[in-house]
Parts: sequence; C-alpha cells; structure tokens
Amino acid sequence: MDLNYNDVMRITLFILIITLSASLAGQPYEHSLGVRAGYSSGITYKGFFRHQMTAIEAEVLYNRHGFNVTALYEYHLEPFQNKRLIIYVGGGAFGGNWDEELSLGGAAVAGLEYIVRDLPLSFSIDWKPMINAYRLFEVDLLDFGISIRYCFAI
Repeated sequence: MDLNYNDVMRITLFILIITLSASLAGQPYEHSLGVRAGYSSGITYKGFFRHQMTAIEAEVLYNRHGFNVTALYEYHLEPFQNKRLIIYVGGGAFGGNWDEELSLGGAAVAGLEYIVRDLPLSFSIDWKPMINAYRLFEVDLLDFGISIRYCFAI
C-alpha cells in the first residue's frame, strides 16, 4: 500500500477536523499495560497525566528492522460523546536496532481506543509511521497494530 501526497493530506485534514471539533473530559483511566500485535509487536504501557486527556506511551517492540524502544506523547479526544471510545494522535522518539545498526528516529501515532465498561480492559488500533534518522535514513509508513491493555490505578 503506497500512500501518496494527497492521501497523507486527507489523513492530516481528517485528524485536524476531529481535533478541533472534539470536546474534552477527564481521563478514561490512569495506567494500562498490555501487548501490541501487528507490524511491530511487543509490550506497551500508557499512563495518563492526572485530570487531563494527555498521556505518555512507552513501547518495547520488535519488527522486521529489529528491537526498538519508543516513547510517545499522545493527545486524546472524545469526539463521539462516548466516554469509552476515544481517538488519539501524538508523536515521539524511538531508539534501538534498525537493520543491524544503532538507530534513533521519530514516530507519529494516530489511533482509536475502546475502553470496556465492566472490565479493566482497553482495545486499540493504531497507525505509527516512523522515520529513522541516525546512520541509516529510512521511512517506514506501514506500522499498523492492535493492542489489548489491562487498565489499573496506583
């Protein structure tokens, strides 16, 4: 699947429209820990900042390039007036192994998360394009994945 300039602009416009039209509420949960499966698979943790709809996500993942650790800052929206279904967008950095070389780069993320009402679980589907900028410059746009996380408070 090749994304051209027009496709990327349509996706960006869609995310901006949702961002500007969404209303914010309190955080849906405090912490979550689980697994991500897809192009990059591994362990994922998300922690919300108290009384805000922003979170940090830390991942230890493996994909065709090798192992990497990713840290993302995410902004969450509730555009559907449903406190269990949220959209998130964000970005951050990663480091690790990229085709047998040390790597450092940037990553963006856009996704949809569903929080189960009566169970401490959340399910999400996301797209996380990456740009490796250290030693080997390479762009990887095909990182789609699904996650299941256990939600908890400390």
